[in-house]
Amino acid sequence: MRVLRPTVSAGRLLFLWLRLPLRPPGPRLSSGRAAAAGALERAMDELLHRAVPAMPAYGLREKTPAPAENQCADFVSFYGGLAEAADRAELLGRLARGFGVDHGQVAEQSAAVLQLLQQPREAAVLLQAEDRLRYALVPRYRSLFHHISKLDGGVRFLVQLRADLLEAQALKLMEGPHVRTIIVKESPTSETEERDKITTAVLYSLSLTQQGLQGVELGAFLIKRVVKELQKEFPHLGTFASLSPIPGFTKWLLGLLKSKAKDHGRNELLTDSECKEISKITGGPVNETLKTILSSSEWAQSEQLVRALQAPLMRLCAWYLYGEKHRGYALNPVANFHLQNGAVMWRINWMADVSLKGITGSCGLMVNYRYFLEDTATNRTTYLSSKSIKASEQVLSLVAQFQKNSKL
Repeated sequence: MRVLRPTVSAGRLLFLWLRLPLRPPGPRLSSGRAAAAGALERAMDELLHRAVPAMPAYGLREKTPAPAENQCADFVSFYGGLAEAADRAELLGRLARGFGVDHGQVAEQSAAVLQLLQQPREAAVLLQAEDRLRYALVPRYRSLFHHISKLDGGVRFLVQLRADLLEAQALKLMEGPHVRTIIVKESPTSETEERDKITTAVLYSLSLTQQGLQGVELGAFLIKRVVKELQKEFPHLGTFASLSPIPGFTKWLLGLLKSKAKDHGRNELLTDSECKEISKITGGPVNETLKTILSSSEWAQSEQLVRALQAPLMRLCAWYLYGEKHRGYALNPVANFHLQNGAVMWRINWMADVSLKGITGSCGLMVNYRYFLEDTATNRTTYLSSKSIKASEQVLSLVAQFQKNSKL
C-alpha cells in the first residue's frame, strides 16, 4: 500500500470558496455586441410570453385546453439554438424569475388557511383551502415542461435541460470575484512574485452531494474545471485538496453510544483511562454523559473536555469515514463523492469548524481530500471496482488506533 504523508506549506496556501461564474467578467461590450445582446434578450422575453401557458384559475384548472403544440416546440427550438452556456442559463433564469410562483396568491391562500385554523369550520372547507394553497405553489413554468414532455423527443430534451441546470448548480454561479484568502510573507513582495509562490489550493465548497445531484456524474468535470481555471491565474499550483465537512458523524456516534451502553457507565468505544478522565471532568457515568454533551455544542466551551475528547473522537471519526460502508462504499456522502472522483482521504482536522452547525453535526471535525492529478483516474477505478479507499498515513494510523482501542 502506498503510504502518503500530509504536508502543506503554510506560507504557500491559496484558500478559496469555490464559486465559478459560467462567463468570467471581461471588458465592456462594444456597441455592436451590446445591441446583439439586447436583441437576444428581447427575443427571449417574447418567446417566454408566447410559449409559457397562462396559469388558469383554480376553478378552471381541469377545464383549460392544452396550449398549441407549436408554442412548446418554439421553446425547444429556441433553447437548442443557443450555443453559449451563459445564454442558456440566462433564458432559464428569465423563465424562473418571470414565470414562477405567484407570491401574491401564495400569501392570500396562506392567510385563508390560517384564518380557517383559528375559526373552527368543517373539515371539507379547510381541505379545499389547503388544496388552493398547494395549487398556488405550483410555478407557472411547470405547465410548459409538462407539455414539452408530450412532444416527440420532448423527454430527451428535458433530460438535457436538466443536465444543463445541474452543471450550472455545480459551478455555484454568483456575481463578483472568487472569494479567496492568501497567506502573504512578512516581507513585502509584488503581486506577481506572490502569485508565483502559491503552490496549494484548498477547495472549500463543492456541492455535488446535494440530493438533486445524486446519480449525475459531474464530479470529474468540476475538478478539472477548477484546476484549469486556477492554474491559468496561479501557474505554480500543484497541490489541490478540499476542506470538507463530515455530515452525519455526530448522529452516527450518538447511535453507537446508545447501542453500546454498558452497566456502571462503561463504554467499549473508549479506553479505561479516557472513561476515567471524562467522568472526572463531568462528574457522571461516561456513556450517559457523552450522549448528553455531544447532543449540544456547550462541551466545546470547556478546554478540559476539548482536550479529553480529541483522541477518542479523532479515531472514531477516522473509522466513520474509512470503515463505515453502504453497499461497500463510504457511508459518508461527502467522502463517497471525493473518493469516486479519485481523491485521497488525506487529513482529519480537530476543531476545524467551531460553528454551531460544525460542533453539533460533526463534533467540530473537518477532513481534507487531496487530489493527485496524475493518480485520480487510477484511484477512481480502484474505488469503484474494488471498493478500496486510498488514505494517508494519518488516517490509517487513526483507523489502527480505533481497531486497537474501540470495539463495535
